[in-house]
Amino acid sequence: MLPEFRIFGPGISNVVPLEQLFVRKGVEKISNSQKIKEIKENHSHDGSWLTYHAKSLQAYQSADSVNEKKHSLKASQVMTAPVVTLVAREAAAKALNILGQGRFRHIPILSAQGHLIGMISDRDIYRCKCGTGTACLSCGKDKHNVLVEQVMQDKVLTASVDTDARHIARLFVEQRVGAMPVVEGDTLVGIVTRSDILQAVMLNLDLDVWK
Repeated sequence: MLPEFRIFGPGISNVVPLEQLFVRKGVEKISNSQKIKEIKENHSHDGSWLTYHAKSLQAYQSADSVNEKKHSLKASQVMTAPVVTLVAREAAAKALNILGQGRFRHIPILSAQGHLIGMISDRDIYRCKCGTGTACLSCGKDKHNVLVEQVMQDKVLTASVDTDARHIARLFVEQRVGAMPVVEGDTLVGIVTRSDILQAVMLNLDLDVWK
């Protein structure tokens, strides 16, 4: 199975373990074995009660398993494709023009060889102060001479096509991620945005994105 998350950048393609991405909950979930142990300790005097609740626990586990299979969505099912991209050596002003049309706020950046190496957002452009006048207020260059690669974020977190969309939704909230490219192998095939997640929830009203 392909890794769920990877970081891409110039010369970078690193797998990121799932547990490193999420904020650890303050209270750990009680394991099933702990639940059984507590039932045994608290109700050892009543064997029939134990049998009934052990069976109930198994039933809930089975229902949860069926529910997860039924309602989980993969990144490939919610992503936007094809993706508008830019090449790293293009003018940042071109990115500003595309982003200014208001259809989206993030553009994946490719190398000359077509490899994903970064991401640029409207915030990156305005942080560089290339958004007003003819010159970049940050470096003084004509803003058409400022390149995408000078402004972009050069480490971008990606999902695989099989990544659970609920994991992506959680990262959007916990890590304040605005959009996430989707790759198949080393090839960019789509992008998931907050709007895509919202639409998925609207079309699947019983989808539990926080599971």
